[in-house]
Amino acid sequence: MAENPVCPETGATMRRDARPMTLDYKGQSITFDMPGWYCDTSDHSVHTGEDMKVSDRMLNQLKARGSEGSTLSD
Repeated sequence: MAENPVCPETGATMRRDARPMTLDYKGQSITFDMPGWYCDTSDHSVHTGEDMKVSDRMLNQLKARGSEGSTLSD
C-alpha cells in the first residue's frame, strides 16, 4: 500500500502496527502479534495478503496441535 488507508468508520488515518490477536480452534487457542493497518479511534483494521500469512500459519499450528494432541508454546 503506497498510502496509509483511511478508517471507514471514523475517517482517521490508519497506521501500521502489530497487535495481539487470539485464534480459537476446537477448544485450543493461540495469541500472536498480527501485523496490519490499525485505526486508533475504532476497532477497524486492514490486512494485506502478507499479513494474512501470519494468521494462516498460526491457524495451521492450532490445527496440527489439535490433531496431534501436542502442545505449542504461545
